Amino acid sequence: MPRFTFKLEYDGSRFDGWPDVQAALEAALGQNGSPASALAAAEPTEAGVHASSQIVHLDLASAHNPLTLKADLSEVLRGTALAIVGASTVPDDFDATRAVERHYTYRLFSRRATLTFNKGTMWRIDHPLDIRAMREAAHYLIGKHDFSSFCNGPAATQLSELRIESAAHSSGTEVRLHFRAPSFAPEQARRIVGLLERIGAGVHPPEIMREVLEARSLAPDAPIAPPRGLYLDDIRYSESILQSAHLPLEPIPHLASGIGAAMLEQMPLPLLVITRKGRVAYANQFAYDLLPAMTLRQHFSETLDAPKFTKAVQAAIDSGQTGKVRFSLKDGPERFFVAHIGLLPAGSEFGKSIRVIAAIEERTTMLKSEQMRSDFIANVSHELRTPLATILGYIETLQGHAKDDAEARERFLAVMAKQAGRMQNLVNDLMSLNRIEIEEHNRPVEPCALPPLASEAVAAVQPLSERLGTSVQASLPTEMPRIRGDHDQLLQVLVNLLENAVKYSDQSQPVRLFLAPADANHPGQIGLSVQDTGPGLAPEHLSRLTERFYRVSVAKSRDQGGTGLGLAIVKHILNRHEGALDIRSALGKGSTFTVWLPAYNEV
Repeated sequence: MPRFTFKLEYDGSRFDGWPDVQAALEAALGQNGSPASALAAAEPTEAGVHASSQIVHLDLASAHNPLTLKADLSEVLRGTALAIVGASTVPDDFDATRAVERHYTYRLFSRRATLTFNKGTMWRIDHPLDIRAMREAAHYLIGKHDFSSFCNGPAATQLSELRIESAAHSSGTEVRLHFRAPSFAPEQARRIVGLLERIGAGVHPPEIMREVLEARSLAPDAPIAPPRGLYLDDIRYSESILQSAHLPLEPIPHLASGIGAAMLEQMPLPLLVITRKGRVAYANQFAYDLLPAMTLRQHFSETLDAPKFTKAVQAAIDSGQTGKVRFSLKDGPERFFVAHIGLLPAGSEFGKSIRVIAAIEERTTMLKSEQMRSDFIANVSHELRTPLATILGYIETLQGHAKDDAEARERFLAVMAKQAGRMQNLVNDLMSLNRIEIEEHNRPVEPCALPPLASEAVAAVQPLSERLGTSVQASLPTEMPRIRGDHDQLLQVLVNLLENAVKYSDQSQPVRLFLAPADANHPGQIGLSVQDTGPGLAPEHLSRLTERFYRVSVAKSRDQGGTGLGLAIVKHILNRHEGALDIRSALGKGSTFTVWLPAYNEV
């Protein structure tokens, strides 16, 4: 039976370890009509470990052309997280497990706390790392050591290399730790990375690494990194036959190196480099943010469900046609994009042949802003037209047959005053909203005490609550942390929320203002809750309450003198304060609006 060797790449997060990968490969071989026996891997990876260079050997019942076999199996595996990047025949006694060296890489991403990343192939942390301290600690590991401190099972006798590299991005810093050893268990690599991360975070000094090595026992609470981020990068052999077999097995690097890749990685747009066969050869961080399920070697048509984009890229592959194409994605709320399609010359670091490069620019925010601006003008015109028409109608009436009717005049003037007040409220809210938007990028830095702020807000709405026959109860501790904020704007937030609660609450029950319990979703922030006993809100309204001019009940809102801008003003003020508004409501059970604000850092 002829023996073959394959070079594989696969996304370990999509498989439950090597047995799952083996099952997928055997199923593809069976579907292709070429069932295999004696299938073995150089490094049977555990669950969560990604492999960008894995060697396997297998026996087939009959002879095959390796390149034809690779092409047929690639078609069967198309769209999966497993790719065959090379195939070759080898002597019958070749054993893939007799590798002399393994290369592992661990990738971390230290991100800014205000940003979110969805890339599933890195360990993401929310604090900066001291790379110099991590490198100093890594020096203790090089050479012959008993690594039982980092693993319960068989331990490596020599770590040939541990290289730590960092690359700054606009959204954070990527850190890569490259391990090279004759044999190395993934658990060892993860525990070493876990301790290095703690050293980089400043929790331990670099000397702790030597102490752990000398302990020669695994501490039960030793830090361990998650599987996400660990790659099996390369397998090295001493047999000359495999060195020649390596030539057709060279994979596309999972992260190309050099100035070209560095420039693409820094570009603030999602970028894809696509081979002539339609496979994704490279993607930068922003591309993974946009397409978190994407894997390298995947066919580009499976990354985006966008026929226009697929047609444009295929035209570039087939005929070299470049340009830009507009398309949209409808998986969830519709999003709009423009893709700029170009060509990379042959011989670049991304491959010997011409590659297609696609830069994807999202236009959703711009298009929605244009739509919002158009809707805003239409809404303002509508809101002003109605009271103006009412006032003009009554003026004409008073100038006509009702000019000598004293009773009608008083009644009409009262209506006109109410409509003029409504217009005045609208203009005041529009001016207030405009001022807030102008200042929205300037973060408040001054401390603000909450108890007096709450008392002032309650006093401001007291006349309204007395007129409507209800009351407001404030129950805040006298001693509580200060927050960072603009006193006048936060007073406006509380007054707006309390006025809404008073207007729509059951008169027999008071409106409550109280300190919200701590919430893990809002770390480092203090919450104030306004609770009413009104009719409550249906779930479909909650996400739209902060939109301009959005009203659950238009008639009731206008009758209460509302402009439809109150909660939009609240949202923009909280955006300026880096805060949040949490709304909880149920029909028949009232509503609770919680304002979350950052605590003032008392130095």
